[in-house]
Amino acid sequence: MMIIAAVSLPMPASLPAQSGSPALDYDDEEAYLDEVWPFELGDPAIAEKYLLWAENAIGMGRWRQARAALERAADFADVSSDISYLLALARSEQDENRKLVLESLQRAIGTGRWMRYTEAHARLMEADQLIFLRRYSAALDTLAAYRAAAGETADAAILRLAALKGLLNRNRRPEPRPASLSLPVQAEFRRRMLETMDNYPRDPRPLRILFDYARGREPDRDDIALVEIALRRLPFLLESDQELAWMAAPFIGDTAEARRLVAAYRAGSLKPRQSADFKPHPASIIPALNLGLIDDNGATEEFFTESVLDRAHITGIGKLLRSEEGRNYFAEKLHSFTGAIIEDEDRDDHPESRAVYHQGNLQEYYYDADQDNVTDMFIMFIAGAPQQAELPAMLILWERYPLVRRAVVGNEIYLSAPGGFSFAPVFFEELGGSGKYAGLLFPRRNSRGQSISRRVVSAYASSVQRPSAEFSGGVEQVFLNRGIPVRAEVTLNNTIVSVTEFESGYPVIQRVDMDLDGRMETVRRFDKSDIRSSESDWYGDGIFGSAELYREDGSVVYSWDLDGDGAREYSERR
Repeated sequence: MMIIAAVSLPMPASLPAQSGSPALDYDDEEAYLDEVWPFELGDPAIAEKYLLWAENAIGMGRWRQARAALERAADFADVSSDISYLLALARSEQDENRKLVLESLQRAIGTGRWMRYTEAHARLMEADQLIFLRRYSAALDTLAAYRAAAGETADAAILRLAALKGLLNRNRRPEPRPASLSLPVQAEFRRRMLETMDNYPRDPRPLRILFDYARGREPDRDDIALVEIALRRLPFLLESDQELAWMAAPFIGDTAEARRLVAAYRAGSLKPRQSADFKPHPASIIPALNLGLIDDNGATEEFFTESVLDRAHITGIGKLLRSEEGRNYFAEKLHSFTGAIIEDEDRDDHPESRAVYHQGNLQEYYYDADQDNVTDMFIMFIAGAPQQAELPAMLILWERYPLVRRAVVGNEIYLSAPGGFSFAPVFFEELGGSGKYAGLLFPRRNSRGQSISRRVVSAYASSVQRPSAEFSGGVEQVFLNRGIPVRAEVTLNNTIVSVTEFESGYPVIQRVDMDLDGRMETVRRFDKSDIRSSESDWYGDGIFGSAELYREDGSVVYSWDLDGDGAREYSERR
């Protein structure tokens, strides 16, 4: 629901070339990025030059260069809120991490030194980003600050309705009521909806939010009253937003009128000047099928012209197919589908997951838990079976889903015993099955699945491999019993050069091949995790000719057998 448009930015003259430097070519990205810019911390005039250049780049659609300039200008953010605000805008346009966008906006607001833009601009965008991130209470509080600074606007009112609708979503866990609300959330949503429709009667956006809110709910008297008001205004808003025709269809009691509206929308006749590339929204297939405007095969053919399908649309169409022949054809199309299927689990208009298929074979799955534009889980499939998952700090490889073969955490590899550890971040449901064909398997996030961490994988691992701290290029393998070390081996060039025995999880004795001659001549003994002594038999004659004793005060006593008689007659303390 991004409501801040770059096209509204002013277009000042481009930044003049600096003395001794050629003018920058907007088409030459590398030349721009390598350019040495003037630099004087805290100089508002230099900050203004960066700002003007970035605005010109944005006006020409060159967001990458604008973002690079603004990131370079970050050292001037303490004297110019505008720089941080435009950086947020550029980061948003480039689909960067929304948390970075918020960081820039909050820095702009905190600096409070505006020239070309205002805090109100930043507050509005901040609320928009918070809604994306499902931080609805924070968004409402931000909008309260916006209203105090700039009064009410249509954009702010729409964002407030979106945040209130998010709080009411039944799939979300309850949030504390925002400090800016005096009424219960549902009462506040209804009050604000009525207020917004009255204040902005020609704006179609409140109706979109209302129809989406009411869809799938058991409406009470107050909800019905709001929908009836919206339906009375519908004819006057269809030219502004013709998709309202199919969105309103489920709430229109007169079936003939609902059919007429949906048919008119799908025919492209609701606007006097319809664009040549008009194509009905895929979601309109559902009311069209329900109202008998298209048959099973027609609905299927139209639906599969899309390369990105919505799970909700698949299930909605599948439930309305009337004939077994139609269901079979729909299933055949699914099993040959190439593209992506998305899911908006919490119905906030922003899908969290995407599954990629080729000829009906599941290949990849992406999940963004907090909708910040950063993938929190990526799963790769072979022949429809999960093979590995990339998590923020871990790589999981399955032997046979959900049985884990190994987990990689940083530079450590945890190996599981066969069948010893299960991790199932997704489950599978069948989409679009028929009497003849099974449905297409679609992965969905398993909200009841076990969380995973280094502690969990360690508890179920039979061993862990990691680089040796003592032997460069060596690999240490620690054998575990319920997460507790029992033995460790270090291998270098396919040769074991160290073996450590543990008791109750602590090292007790270690044998080491220090000179890499194939013989472990050094023996170390430990007290819990602290080394206490080390002895070495360098000649293989059974005589430990040198030793080290580690004392509690941190000093070390070194001793040597100088004549080879088995007694160490010389020692010194360091």
